[in-house]
Amino acid sequence: MRLIPPIRSLGVLAALVACCGATDDVTAPEAPSVFDLPSLQLRHVASMRALAELLARGEFQQAEKVLRQSIERMPHDANSHYNLACVLARQNRNDEALAALDQAVDLGFRDVGQIESDEDLKGLRDAARFQEIVKKAGEPLDSKPPGWHYEVKPAEIEDGQVLVGEGNTAWNVKLGVFHAFFKLDRETTAEKPIAVGLGTAGDLLRTWHEEGTAAGNHGDLYDNHDRDHSNMNFKALPQLTRVEFSEEARGRGLDHGLQLAFLYNGITIGNSSTAMTSGPYWRSQARNALTQPRGGLLYLQYLANHLYVYPEHRDHDPRVEGQGHGDVFPANTPYMIVSQGSSGSDRAFLSAVGATLAAFRPEVKLKLAGSGTLMAAVQMIFRSSNQMVEAREDYLTGAAHPTVFDGGRIQVEKMVKLAHEMTPDALPPMIQLRVIEEDQPVVGRDYFDVGPREHLLDTPCAIARIVKSTRHDRRMVVSAEASKDLNGNPLTYHWVVLRGDAERIRINPLDGGGSRAELIVPYHERRPIAPDSKMESDRVDIGVFVDNGQYYSAPAFICFYYPANEKRVYDDRHRISVVDYTDPAVKGNYVDPMLDFRKDWRDEYHYADDGSLLGWTRTRGEERQEFTADGELILESDDAGKPLRTTAVRYVAERGQGGAMTLKQVAGPTTEAEKEP
Repeated sequence: MRLIPPIRSLGVLAALVACCGATDDVTAPEAPSVFDLPSLQLRHVASMRALAELLARGEFQQAEKVLRQSIERMPHDANSHYNLACVLARQNRNDEALAALDQAVDLGFRDVGQIESDEDLKGLRDAARFQEIVKKAGEPLDSKPPGWHYEVKPAEIEDGQVLVGEGNTAWNVKLGVFHAFFKLDRETTAEKPIAVGLGTAGDLLRTWHEEGTAAGNHGDLYDNHDRDHSNMNFKALPQLTRVEFSEEARGRGLDHGLQLAFLYNGITIGNSSTAMTSGPYWRSQARNALTQPRGGLLYLQYLANHLYVYPEHRDHDPRVEGQGHGDVFPANTPYMIVSQGSSGSDRAFLSAVGATLAAFRPEVKLKLAGSGTLMAAVQMIFRSSNQMVEAREDYLTGAAHPTVFDGGRIQVEKMVKLAHEMTPDALPPMIQLRVIEEDQPVVGRDYFDVGPREHLLDTPCAIARIVKSTRHDRRMVVSAEASKDLNGNPLTYHWVVLRGDAERIRINPLDGGGSRAELIVPYHERRPIAPDSKMESDRVDIGVFVDNGQYYSAPAFICFYYPANEKRVYDDRHRISVVDYTDPAVKGNYVDPMLDFRKDWRDEYHYADDGSLLGWTRTRGEERQEFTADGELILESDDAGKPLRTTAVRYVAERGQGGAMTLKQVAGPTTEAEKEP
């Protein structure tokens, strides 16, 4: 059976929740709250996965049950009705199958080729009704398919705030994010002062405001995502509009924690002074953002002129007398600001960024926001004005681009001056990266995991890999050719080691201008982030910048994170010799359980005289196992040690002590996996 995949089914859901006028489809069942659509989508995807497994086993009655439950949740999903027709036809219930197929076509299924060629429906082809359905499927839809239709209208500002509610929010199923719309007109904030207090920076803002050369915060949003636990001092920037959440949104927890749920139609700064503080998956919200599949939404927020601040809470503390784990972030990005400390450490950054947004000239702010480069410009200003940056060349060093920032080193006055100095003809460029080629390690041979899990981020301003492969060197070719300057100025390219051993890392330009480079990064053990620093890290950061002769861009990062729960030994030819996951020297090292699972073995590798890998010996306590170079378990060998029988091995995750996952080795069935080596 060819199952119509869930991604196609979800496309129907996307159409149903698009912004549109009020429906006149009185026969449609009552639509769920727009805030329930994400959970509905997840349940639908889970149902389709279960359905695929049932169909693979030929369990058509159970598959029918799953489909009818899915249709009950989403009555207008044409693909579910089509799949039901296939399941019913396989049970020779032809009349019911034809009815389900007819319903699928009425709901918008129009793939005539699929209907005519589907082997599941071959028992229906001789029926006159089948031909009528095929003919109808070939005709264009004369109206919008029936379904859940939502009217979305921008909410207006009232008393300095806007409300995220059911009436102004739409769910984008393809991106997995809500869009909330507001009517952000200048009139509601026109009479408010640009700043109250803020020291010298505030004096400058008020002077520029009187001159008419500062944009202010008209239409800028402040989104507090910790239920006012750590509110910024928004009274110091009265023109900001505060985002609040309706009872329906709050009831589903959409107003709290990591903010990857919403994109707003306005410039936004925000924060969430929250963290997960217990259990094996404890983490800051910033690390939470980096270790989940939705990490790509960080880049979308960046392009949408959003910037959030999150405290590092326990994720960036030096190891002293058994406390702290060092820098445990697996990547660095320009998509957010991470503050050193816990609750409240984020407030100083919000005031600084809000004041910087107010300081831009109106025409500059409009141009930057319209091009989606406003927050990139803010990040450049913030990083280049920090106390660690004393000269222009300091900007191209690791000191300017740490994972986490100390609020005591912010220089707000310098930030607002840099913003106000910009003109429409002199703006920062935007860096854009793309991986052209890279090493592709093989799971089960080069590293051991439940599947390919080395790719963490692949976004235009942040690329990150979890280096699990036992190869000594990691090679990657990256292009920055898509980088842009808003005024068409020529760009120069800078590739800089920000963290790691710069003498061992090779960056080889591949063209005269340096827009493409080959990176060869050797294995790195845990090390201080800088000479004499007490902070340790398992990460290599390579920064990429473009320069238009007036400004550097905000950074883009290429990060390589080396899990510290293993002890590696390489020989003098840089071949892997030993990987020990039980060595006492690594047991105290923290590794995020979301990124790598515990292992309970030690591998010793063997090589032939010509240098080729023969295999390895795996030891667990007193148990010893031999593996081939391809990662197969040797079941039987001859007297000379040559494998006679082998079996494939797979790896599964099991919940271990304390709730974290442990990687377990499972041998495949001998009858299927045995082969002659």
